[in-house]
Amino acid sequence: MNLTPDAIEQQQQQPLPLPTAEDIYYQDDHGDVGYGSIMSTIPKVYTERLKTAEEDQYTPTLKESQSCSIADLGIEPSLQQPYNKSGDTDKTLLQELKEEFASQTTHPLVSLLYGLVNTSVVLPVLFSFGSIIYHDEFFRPYLSVLMKLTVVSGAIHQITFSTVSSLPFAVGQVQDAGLIFLSAMARDIVLRCKALGVDDKGILATTTIGLSMFTAVLGGALILVGKFKLASYCQLLPSPVVGGYLAYIGFFCGQAGLALMASVDVTGLSQWYKFLDPAALKLMAPGILGGCVIYFSVRTFRHMAVLPSTIAMLMVVFYLTLWAKEMSVEEATRLGWINQTVESPSWYHTWDFLRIDKVVWRVLPSQTFTIIAMISVVALSSSLDIAAIEIEMKRPLDYNHELKTVGFSNIVSGLTGGYTGSYIFSQTIFSLRMGIRSRAMGYVIAASSLVTVVLPFNVLAFIPNFFFGSLLMMICLDLMFEWLIDVREKVTPAEYVIVLMTFCLLQVLGVEFGILAGICLYVVVDKLGYDVGKEDTTGENDVMVCYDNY
Repeated sequence: MNLTPDAIEQQQQQPLPLPTAEDIYYQDDHGDVGYGSIMSTIPKVYTERLKTAEEDQYTPTLKESQSCSIADLGIEPSLQQPYNKSGDTDKTLLQELKEEFASQTTHPLVSLLYGLVNTSVVLPVLFSFGSIIYHDEFFRPYLSVLMKLTVVSGAIHQITFSTVSSLPFAVGQVQDAGLIFLSAMARDIVLRCKALGVDDKGILATTTIGLSMFTAVLGGALILVGKFKLASYCQLLPSPVVGGYLAYIGFFCGQAGLALMASVDVTGLSQWYKFLDPAALKLMAPGILGGCVIYFSVRTFRHMAVLPSTIAMLMVVFYLTLWAKEMSVEEATRLGWINQTVESPSWYHTWDFLRIDKVVWRVLPSQTFTIIAMISVVALSSSLDIAAIEIEMKRPLDYNHELKTVGFSNIVSGLTGGYTGSYIFSQTIFSLRMGIRSRAMGYVIAASSLVTVVLPFNVLAFIPNFFFGSLLMMICLDLMFEWLIDVREKVTPAEYVIVLMTFCLLQVLGVEFGILAGICLYVVVDKLGYDVGKEDTTGENDVMVCYDNY
């Protein structure tokens, strides 16, 4: 439920009794489960009393919901001891945290092992996210280079988090919260440039440099939020509106996956008729089936190895089918199973599209409103990622400091031609539970990702479209089931209506105005006296928190 910063301040000034287990967590009585990957945008809704750093104990006995990705991996909960505040009152939370982790070590081979394990999950997601950002038909021939930019951005985020974060086991990558905004801006820039008669080089330069600039602006905004200690304001976006947005992310990923597999340009429901073409249906069928298999596999066999294993099986099945049919990769590409792209240049040409002299600067100010909306959503998403890590650690974190870390990472990413990112809380918690206390693990993830960039051949020339389509369909199934169906049992009827209406408004009005309309709807429903989940019904001052794990 939502509280204003003034109400939070009043609450923190009052002594609060230690809560019982029932006060701390929301328990799902309907067997809700999740698929357990880092892109898991399955949200978990629970209630937790706000705590202050001055309390003697910080022991949130949060029961692991089955919809929490890490809880479903067959991994024992963290052995982190409950937080006991140091007797030295002059020490900050950050100083205590750094001292605690400085006294702990991890064997280099262990860091290498879990760095490779995390990479096996991170890397396919980065490629699929690149296809979402640049899903417009114009970018299709250039995806081999543009996806490399996405991978480089993920590596830059990881290096920055591993270097700057207060958490040595942190995993930070390109995140889904900002993808739709980046994709919408990329498409709008293409349309505006084409209307001005700009050539392909100019469009590519304007888009890539524009998105990088917007990412850096986002980073600067997050640093200001942390510097002026405004983190609490980032969490005022109504939970039902966030739910509708998360459901829309699922829809958008599914639509992008279908369009990628069918090799058609689809931007909304009005164009879904293109998917009904027999040739398109044939190309989409393996991806839809693969997405369903991955989704139900990870929900059933809750283990870290399930996702990498199932996506590897997709490649094995594809090439076994080519062998059985005596079909070459070139013929599969001609038939549409593999995307036709320009020849992939050497790694040092990855940034060739970012040519400042070719940028059409006058089309960039038109994205101002979208940037503001992106900052609000990404700030909220990052705050919730930090909340999830905090609960697992059983000790408070400095939200404002962590937001500054996220902001700095986005500035570095933007200055190097990259995209928005944040903590990937499910992989961060996984590393915490595995006892990782060395920053070397994060560097292994970054180095392993960069290997695909420096390879002397085009990786995408050997990966079928349904490989990426399957990953995107999995995200689609997960988010839409969770936020349009399963969430019905976790919220009030009024909240559920707002979730559904926000999802529909996003379809009609677009991301920016859809979120704004959802907030207005929330205010109207609240003023009419309906229960929108912010009333205190437990006798305690609780805050409803919902978060996504990628």
